[in-house]
Amino acid sequence: MSKRSERRELTNFECGEIIGLHKGGFSQRKIAETLNRPKSTVGDIVKKFNTLGLTSTIPRSGRPKILNDRDKRHLVKIIKANRNLTLAEITEKFNATLKFSVSDRTVQRVLHEEGYSGHAAKKKPFISEQNRKNSLEVSYEKKLD
Repeated sequence: MSKRSERRELTNFECGEIIGLHKGGFSQRKIAETLNRPKSTVGDIVKKFNTLGLTSTIPRSGRPKILNDRDKRHLVKIIKANRNLTLAEITEKFNATLKFSVSDRTVQRVLHEEGYSGHAAKKKPFISEQNRKNSLEVSYEKKLD
């Protein structure tokens, strides 16, 4: 696992622990060792507390995601139930379960993130019952020879 994938935002409680230890007179290095956090993280949190007086994260710019993890799992469940549905049919089924509606493009983007992509089904020749029996007879005869 790379370091980038291990990173996560600290909870308000964890930030509060850092600030509490800082107010208690501990050095940033000692706080980092005690809480098993990088010294740079501890320093950033203490600096933000000293300058802005905040322990929580500042709201970020940009539109929040419309679908949460639970919605994404439900969408994947719809796909797994029937892999032959079109994107429009998937979106229609998915929107029937939500209080709000999402576009086809949103559903498509989420499915791509989850590893699903649209492909045309492979064409298979129709084999009648009589042709299937004939084929089996031929293969049995070849085995006996």
